[in-house]
Amino acid sequence: MTTAIDSTQPAPAPVTKNAFQRIAGVFFSPVETFADIARKPDILVPLLVILVISYVGTFLSMPHLDWDAMVAQQAEMVKKQNPNVSDADIERMGRITKSMTKVMGYMGPILIIIGYLIVALVVWGACRLMGGEGDFKQAFSATLYAHFPRVLLGIIAAVVIMARGMVDPSTLATVVKSSPAFLVDMKEQPVLFALLGSIELFQIWTIVLLIIGFAALTKLSRAKTAAIIISLWVISLVVKVGFAALGAARMKA
Repeated sequence: MTTAIDSTQPAPAPVTKNAFQRIAGVFFSPVETFADIARKPDILVPLLVILVISYVGTFLSMPHLDWDAMVAQQAEMVKKQNPNVSDADIERMGRITKSMTKVMGYMGPILIIIGYLIVALVVWGACRLMGGEGDFKQAFSATLYAHFPRVLLGIIAAVVIMARGMVDPSTLATVVKSSPAFLVDMKEQPVLFALLGSIELFQIWTIVLLIIGFAALTKLSRAKTAAIIISLWVISLVVKVGFAALGAARMKA
């Protein structure tokens, strides 16, 4: 006699991927991966991976940055604005700039994580206002994983910097030609540079992953999630270009 299969039995729960499978999945199977992240979010491992890779890239790149070239450019700009400035003042400003820039460089990975926290909070809050589900842990987990294309960009940038030998720190934004910003001069056309710099391959990739991730955790449609995230990105772009315009106006004053 054959035993009838009980069709009322619940299907077995999907096997949860570990953090490293999720990192790979972000690149090769994002829909399935972010569904898994929404079911069981994790933060510690992706956070540590991002910090470790970022700091390794920072320590490898720092010796290859030409700080003197950056200071010389700053001195030239100061002299244009104030021809009466003394050499001693120029030298003191150069030392301060070099020290502060190096400190900020080493603080960069921590600031990046703070930025991811803000992104997660803003997008999660906007999605909840639009009727979405999910908690902040899910949002922060999805945000961390969605930014792994940016981690890849950092690795590529570190390799390019070391291969070149020495790089002017003021050109770091275009050291990897992943946006059309390298086609314009940052000092001559700062507003256009800021605009073109935002149309960046890895940034667009990250936005797509954020849409997939937040659609999975909030249960909103991808179209609605895309409208929310792209609207927030446009607002950030307007702010970025606005600051660039203010800076350019101040330099001309």
